Amino acid sequence: SNFNVFTSTNFSPTKYIPSPSNGVNRFLLDRIGTEQARATTIVQFAPHSTFPKHTHIGGEEFVVLEGTFCDEYGSFPKGTYVRNPIGSAHAPYVEGDGCVIMVKLLQMADDVGEGTAPLYVHFDDERKESTEYGSVLNMYCNDRTGERVQMCWVQPNTLFPVDDYAVNGGEELFVIQGSLQLGGGGEGEDENDEYVKWGWLRFPPLTTPPPPPPHRNKLKAGKNGAQIYRKTGHLTSK
Repeated sequence: SNFNVFTSTNFSPTKYIPSPSNGVNRFLLDRIGTEQARATTIVQFAPHSTFPKHTHIGGEEFVVLEGTFCDEYGSFPKGTYVRNPIGSAHAPYVEGDGCVIMVKLLQMADDVGEGTAPLYVHFDDERKESTEYGSVLNMYCNDRTGERVQMCWVQPNTLFPVDDYAVNGGEELFVIQGSLQLGGGGEGEDENDEYVKWGWLRFPPLTTPPPPPPHRNKLKAGKNGAQIYRKTGHLTSK
């Protein structure tokens, strides 16, 4: 992947592809490598499916989008953010309700303030901070690497503003609920670009001169607002 250009996609359930494990399907958002890849993926687990025990050589983080994700450490329902550090291992399984997650692999910095304990955040139950666009929950922050993970709630038809994290390091956005609209009438921009539930966008840093359109400052929530997973400070090839 080229982290210096904008890329995006909308989710389509018709584009799931089977994984090596029976009952587990993937929708690829971004991938560098083969089976052990730096990857961002929507993973669908059929009811009562399992995945073999594996070690996270570059860490793992995921958001439970539907159902309940289980492993030997617990059960994690819809609305949970899980961060498993480098070197951790588990054997996932799901019960009768099935499960869908958005998972990111091999995207943690090795031995730079990451820590060795897993992190669990039930983001629908946590206290949010008010913002000019709605509210935000800071789920993870690493001051040594600059990585930051947030859950953002943007009010309907409201601009999702650019901040220093996006300017300096780019950002990755995943729509949990609602929609985001990108455009604004500049040359080369499409007024009708809309990213709905489980849509994904990645913006490069706002360099001088700026990257080509679409421009990050033209991003706003749709008519029903938007809940967005947001990650910054991680767009490096290292």
